[in-house]
Amino acid sequence: MPQWLINLLARNTPSCKEVIRLISDSMERPLSFRQRLAVRFHFLICKWCTRYQKQIRFIHNILGGRPEKVGETAPGALSPEAQERIKQALRPKK
Repeated sequence: MPQWLINLLARNTPSCKEVIRLISDSMERPLSFRQRLAVRFHFLICKWCTRYQKQIRFIHNILGGRPEKVGETAPGALSPEAQERIKQALRPKK
């Protein structure tokens, strides 16, 4: 990509902070056309935000779009006794 195009995009796209907010918002509601376009242009010049979006989408897909599932235990999880033993072992010794 030519440097002049990179400079043009850098001056006319939102900051990484704003793009991160838009990515998070897109998990809850559809973005406007203008917002989607701004994010896509930003992705052309920022590999970190592109990577962040991939990671967030991966987590979102694993949870099935239901963030309330985060605290649930998986089938075959540790018994309450085992959980307590781990807690005891992790507590600082006096």
